Amino acid sequence: MRARTIVGLLLSILLASAVACSILPWGKRSPYTKEELARLADKDIYIIDGEKYIKVPAEKDEKGNTKFKYMKVERYLAGEVEPLPLEAERVKRTEVKKTARVKEKEVRETEPKKVPLLATKPLKHPYLKRKIAILTFEDYTQFTYEKFGEIIAEGLAEKMEAKLFTSLVMDREVIRLTMKKLGLAPKDLENPSKAKLLNKNLGIQVIIKGGVYGPFVTSSAPAQSERSSIAIVRVEVKLIDAAQGRIVKEFAVTNPLGESEDIGVLSEERAKYNAAYLAIDQILSQVAEEINGMGWFTRIALVKGNKIYLNAGYQTGLKEGDLLEVYPAGDLGGTSPKGRIKVSKLFGVDASVAQIIKGSRFRVNDVVKPLPQS
Repeated sequence: MRARTIVGLLLSILLASAVACSILPWGKRSPYTKEELARLADKDIYIIDGEKYIKVPAEKDEKGNTKFKYMKVERYLAGEVEPLPLEAERVKRTEVKKTARVKEKEVRETEPKKVPLLATKPLKHPYLKRKIAILTFEDYTQFTYEKFGEIIAEGLAEKMEAKLFTSLVMDREVIRLTMKKLGLAPKDLENPSKAKLLNKNLGIQVIIKGGVYGPFVTSSAPAQSERSSIAIVRVEVKLIDAAQGRIVKEFAVTNPLGESEDIGVLSEERAKYNAAYLAIDQILSQVAEEINGMGWFTRIALVKGNKIYLNAGYQTGLKEGDLLEVYPAGDLGGTSPKGRIKVSKLFGVDASVAQIIKGSRFRVNDVVKPLPQS
């Protein structure tokens, strides 16, 4: 019932926003495989007399300029190399129309847009990264063959690594294997005691999970070379504080419909990906402030004599010589320090060794934080 309600809402939005559209190909399967789409992604495709042709270089003229001829898309994908010559004037008319639409889109894309700031407050210890686990988003839409839950997760991870310098996105294969070892399913992480297992085993502070409806796409114009497509996707997101085992934020985003528009033969496929990446930008803007506001900490992984092994190191931002305070395992607020340690060596992908400066009775899972700032 819930899924039907969401789909109905999205259909209403699309119909209201695309009155001029003559085709509503919900869940239409692409005639091309992912590999073929990749080969066609950077190619100009033309519709002439109802057939799809691709422009390929043929030879050079007397002045050294490259001449182009045209061959059917099917022959190009089959690996044939002989181009098919077509009537120049007919091709020229198609190119003029395509160029005009592309230039119009480029003008729209170059207009300045308001970009949300990812850090609007002074940050405590900005050089230290919080470990983030992004799980594959569940695909709630059953009639599309693409796995947009995977696409949303991968895209969000890339954006966070590029723009949110306070985060360290953990490898999802490492997360998957750890969860398998611990006997955890994604839905289990909303249980406080089970979410804490990822914090204790991997030092993860934030878990991001959710689900995807769509993308739903609609197109107008019968001629494929002039086709305009728009798409909409709804993504539900849960932000979980792994250390406390609680959902700190729960929200949903829907991409701006008009900004997903694409033009041409592959416009339906491109519009869907445009919608997904627009939604990713909105997710990032919502989670950034929450992550930036979280105090950084790690945990003791092993105690061996005077050596303290930490599950944080170079990737997290620790440096040799850093002084850190140690607190009891449950003291996430850092109110009752047990002692102080000094980072002496970084090793592995993201681990370190520290020496005890003062204090005693340090234990595995004890909380380790930077020194309090004055």
